[in-house]
Amino acid sequence: MLTLRRGSMEAEVLTYGATLRALRVPDRNGGPVDVVLGYDAVSAYEANGGYLGAVVGRYANRIAGAACLIDGARVPLAANEGPKQLHGGPEGFSTQVFGVADAGEDFAVLTYASPDGQGGFPGNLTLRVTYALTDQGLSLRYEAASDKATYCNITNHAYFNLNGSGDILGHRLWLASGQFTPVGPDSIPLAMARSAAGTPFDFTAEKPVGRDIGADDEQLRNVGGYDHNYVLDPAQGLRLAARLIGEKSGIVMETWTEKPGVQLYSGNFLETADAKGGGVYRPRQGLCLETQFFPDSPNHPAWGDILLRPGRRYDYITEYRFDVE
Repeated sequence: MLTLRRGSMEAEVLTYGATLRALRVPDRNGGPVDVVLGYDAVSAYEANGGYLGAVVGRYANRIAGAACLIDGARVPLAANEGPKQLHGGPEGFSTQVFGVADAGEDFAVLTYASPDGQGGFPGNLTLRVTYALTDQGLSLRYEAASDKATYCNITNHAYFNLNGSGDILGHRLWLASGQFTPVGPDSIPLAMARSAAGTPFDFTAEKPVGRDIGADDEQLRNVGGYDHNYVLDPAQGLRLAARLIGEKSGIVMETWTEKPGVQLYSGNFLETADAKGGGVYRPRQGLCLETQFFPDSPNHPAWGDILLRPGRRYDYITEYRFDVE
């Protein structure tokens, strides 16, 4: 395990899955709060799954029919959620052991070489993940290259709880998006974007996560709450995507990203034993803000040119910046 420190912040990173095991930041009284869910032992990550804090890929989120289109050709992928692929399949990055290329007091560089055909994806892909504590918070940089045309969509699957315990329904959330990606009961997109105005999915004005989560809405029923991609505005550049506030701790977390979307997941099916300190995690005890390309984009070329071709560099930054109110 690698422990990073800078000022009043501390992060713990595992080589297994390049996992963010802990992230301690000060609350409004200056006391440390571990704001991410995780386990005490690596064996618990292997036994429980759930992607807690892990780097996921090659392609984060779901791909319909466990197949993708590359230059018009259908490429079969390894399924791991019924007929779909989720987070890169059964051999996704969350289950792999990364190497440590470099590390210091406040940073760590982890690497992984994904072989041609892993998860069904073509190309030998090299991945470099840099965790760095800054004066503002935690920065994650994802760099990748492939020797064949392939898809790459790397994110971190941290479950945040800015109070450190309890549920996240009282957390207040704002999103830089008025559009979300609607899904069917199988969690596969029905369209790239739909207006959130006048629906429980509208977070353009800050509100508690739990205010509308129980509304009589087909999209909420389809996936048991929020588990949807939001289309960010503006679409490019490192910009503020989300602001989350722990109503008890006073911790404010801003999510900044260069990706076009962010997946809001309200931990609807979170149910694991072996939680830190010997506890258990229950549904809606953590919330994910996964910066990403849109789900199932490998089957919708019109949604954006995201093919990673030889000679093309994959290089994206996500930052979690912290303050208190």
